[in-house]
Amino acid sequence: MKKIIPTDVYDKDGNMMRIDFHDGDGEFVIQAVWDDEDEQTSENRVEFRKWSYRMVKQLGYEVL
Repeated sequence: MKKIIPTDVYDKDGNMMRIDFHDGDGEFVIQAVWDDEDEQTSENRVEFRKWSYRMVKQLGYEVL
């Protein structure tokens, strides 16, 4: 299982835009994009992270 590292990406107003995943060499692998229809709350961000980590695990990656 290939290991990847998540990075939260925010806009200038502090709203989450996406999570980028890179391998150990810093190469981009995949990203999960925030749904603009979802409210920007701490709870929603936690759920988005859980969903995105589950998604990449189903694709065969291990999140560090």
